[in-house]
Amino acid sequence: TLRLVQHMRLTLVTPPDNAAPDIVSRVALARLRFVGSPWIRRSETPIAGLVGSVGLPHGQVSTSIVSTENVLDLGYESPPGIFDNVSKKGGDQASQGTQINEKSLRILATELGLGERAEAYLRFPSGPQNLLTYSHLRAWFRGRGPGWEEGDLQAFLKLGSDDQNFYLYRAPARSVTWVPEVVIDLDTWRSLRADIENRWLRGEAPSGAAECGTEDVGAFVACSGPYLVQVRDPGVNPPNLAAIQEMAAGIYRVGQAVTTDQVELWVDDIRLADPVSRTGTAASIDARLAASDVASLSFSLVRENGQFRQINENPTYRGNNVLQMGGNIRLERFLPPSLGLVVPLSATYSRTGTSPELLSGTDLEAASLSGLRTPQSWSMSYALSIRRGQQGSDWITRGFVDPLSVAASLTRGSAQTDLTHADANAYSLIANYGLTLKRHGAHLGLGGLTRALPKWIREGEFGKRLERADLSLAPTRVRLTSGLTRDRSIATAFRVPVELSADALRTPTLALNHLWRNSAGLTWQPLGMLNLSGDLTSTRDLRVYPDSTTIGRVTNDARRGLLGVPVGVERDRNLTTALTLTPSLASWLRPRFLSGSSFILSRNLFSRDPVRAGEDSGAFILPKTLNNSRTNEIGAAVDFALGIRRLAGDSSFLGKTLARVRPVDLSTRLTRSSTYDLTAFEPSLGYELALGGLDRFLTQEGVAAVGASEARTATIAGGMDLPLGITMTLSHALTRTSRLQRVSDGFIGTETKQREWPVGSVRWSQSFKGGIFALLALGTSFRVREGSSTQSGRVSGQPALTAIKSSSVSPDLQVGFRNGVSVSLSLSDLNQENASNGNDTKLDQNDLNGAVNYAFRLPRSISRSRKQVRSSVSFLASTARSCLQQGFVPTCTIISDVSRREMRGGLDTDLLQALTAGLQVGYTLNDARHLSRRSSQISIVASFQLSLFAGDYR
Repeated sequence: TLRLVQHMRLTLVTPPDNAAPDIVSRVALARLRFVGSPWIRRSETPIAGLVGSVGLPHGQVSTSIVSTENVLDLGYESPPGIFDNVSKKGGDQASQGTQINEKSLRILATELGLGERAEAYLRFPSGPQNLLTYSHLRAWFRGRGPGWEEGDLQAFLKLGSDDQNFYLYRAPARSVTWVPEVVIDLDTWRSLRADIENRWLRGEAPSGAAECGTEDVGAFVACSGPYLVQVRDPGVNPPNLAAIQEMAAGIYRVGQAVTTDQVELWVDDIRLADPVSRTGTAASIDARLAASDVASLSFSLVRENGQFRQINENPTYRGNNVLQMGGNIRLERFLPPSLGLVVPLSATYSRTGTSPELLSGTDLEAASLSGLRTPQSWSMSYALSIRRGQQGSDWITRGFVDPLSVAASLTRGSAQTDLTHADANAYSLIANYGLTLKRHGAHLGLGGLTRALPKWIREGEFGKRLERADLSLAPTRVRLTSGLTRDRSIATAFRVPVELSADALRTPTLALNHLWRNSAGLTWQPLGMLNLSGDLTSTRDLRVYPDSTTIGRVTNDARRGLLGVPVGVERDRNLTTALTLTPSLASWLRPRFLSGSSFILSRNLFSRDPVRAGEDSGAFILPKTLNNSRTNEIGAAVDFALGIRRLAGDSSFLGKTLARVRPVDLSTRLTRSSTYDLTAFEPSLGYELALGGLDRFLTQEGVAAVGASEARTATIAGGMDLPLGITMTLSHALTRTSRLQRVSDGFIGTETKQREWPVGSVRWSQSFKGGIFALLALGTSFRVREGSSTQSGRVSGQPALTAIKSSSVSPDLQVGFRNGVSVSLSLSDLNQENASNGNDTKLDQNDLNGAVNYAFRLPRSISRSRKQVRSSVSFLASTARSCLQQGFVPTCTIISDVSRREMRGGLDTDLLQALTAGLQVGYTLNDARHLSRRSSQISIVASFQLSLFAGDYR
């Protein structure tokens, strides 16, 4: 694999300790890239083209390794400054480690004709490599045999994305020496690449092949001396020094002064050198001005250049400038106080600019591209609200003026990226009216009815409330809201990131939302035990749609007017209601009845086809979707202990026996819902209120629903306070759900049943005033769940059955010692089994958690004030195993078996009043046994936090 070290040397071994800084490690390229099965290419086309037949029939090309072991037979010698090494850092060749012979890549080609090339290449297996942080690429080339000294052959090095998009450098090689070393200036490649990009952006056709001596006329080619760049299509996978995917080296024949059947090249020590060192800078300015309680102003400016980054991070090459300003003023300070108004006005301004050093995602310098769009954006917003700040003195003011408030906002902005430009503006105007009234009712005079009730009811809480019952005809709350909003944006997309004369001909995209939203709500408490509430919201679309489509014409025909003013077409309608009846029959018996409904109508005004009101000849109407649901719940909270004491007395045997029993809550809930789509009928009030049985949810006016469901849930929950500090909770729940989904002309039903029993917890806790213990607590929670789901076939098919069964137990222990040490321990055990289509999936999971916490004071030799040190040690042991049992196979096949072990410890303390320090150490071991994969991680974190406060300048 490729290893990137200090200078991104391509290496497999560790360098000696005395290696020079610019020679971190050197090893033969063959050891890195060409061991195994190298990819070998040979082509008749010129070297820049790299496109042609593979494996010419009259010649062959192969690679091998040549090393210091071939001194006698091949006359091999290492390049200057490259020497043998050992496999272990810090060792010497005589005493430690295994000696590594210095090696080079050997490329041999037979019958290489004029204009042909032979190369070996590699696609980096670890992903694209970034070369932007270096300025030069170095390599050693040496030829062997005839043709090199005569100038018939040249060596080349190539980096790029693929065969058709690459950077190339070629140079002659000597057969008697490695000198001179090949030194490639990466900036020269980038300059040629920028020339190609500018030609492509100007709309020019591919060119440069003939000038650079290549035959690939369908590509963009640029060259300068030994440097050459080829890009098949600059818009598709061009070469990029920030993401090099492939590297190649090889032989190119440029002459035929010497006749030879075989040519040979040695390649060694390809490496990056001369790291780019540029200074990253960042600055920030913040200011705030407060003018008493009348106004305030804030200012913030942040500037970062493209080289600013954190340690061990690559530069972003994109400078950022962010300016933010904001302020608010209380206009009521300039108005007469007798008006009693509160009028805050706020304004904000934000501007962001980006100065790219490189074109986003490429190695192209932004300065080399004329007319480049630079990302920038700005926005400005204003907000104003008016409301009453004091209560009026007369009923007209309190009833009509005080509850009224108005809010308005205006926002404008613009945003530009490399390929887009957008302008937007939005405004909103919202009026609210919220009136809250005290409840006043007329006495009903039900005393005669009360006297006819049994004594225990008449003298109980229910009887007393019934005798004092009154009727209120006025609502307790009235809510009205009306808001007008308009959002408009115009966006233009461009093909290339530079400005062209053809950009003026591009058609921008308009996005417009113009809505009028109204809502009304009412809360009414006619009786003390009865509460009714309802909210209705309607949203109307005021936009005029183009009539070039059928749906646009239908939408415009559905527009309505109010007093001669167009009010658009209703897009959405929501209606919710709630009824709560909570009679208090007695202090120990509190029944309840809850009922609520929800209705949603949604019309699609532009993306779906209209529907006909009749079968084939009806008028077109807007497509709409309807959803409704209703939930009814009957329940009661029963305090048996209190009831027995009220009936038999506090000193009775039953009263004392049941004194520790907590109130029991019983409830049954029924929920029905339905969905209709592309309907032609208008929903009735009964449908909007979700009234009726399941048949009313399945069909409306002869139209079948897309889907409907009915769910019934019964629960009972209670608990006990036992002696010795023991508490217990216990509950039982049973749920049955029926779902019907329309398919063709019928429904497919799914029946789901689930029971949760037992579900609860048991806990014991005890506090101590003396001894070594301060607190002891022991408890456990448990849960058992069983469920099944049955889906019926459409005609006579077999139903699909699924089942689930799970049980979990979670005991825990807490111990608090008098000296401040606290210990906690918890265990969670989960067993789950899923059955589906004859297959069983079983899960067994166990989690063990523990923690020890202790706080102590530093010795006086370290801290005069003896600062407190908080220490903690925690551990986690988790295992989870899943297996699959198919059909009648007796064995269960493991499909997942993972475990996790974790240990953490930490210390933190307040060194000074404003300085806090901490140290955290952790070790984690993950083991996926079913994949034979294990990983471990050690973390050490030292932290210092300095908090400074300089006051608030006024």
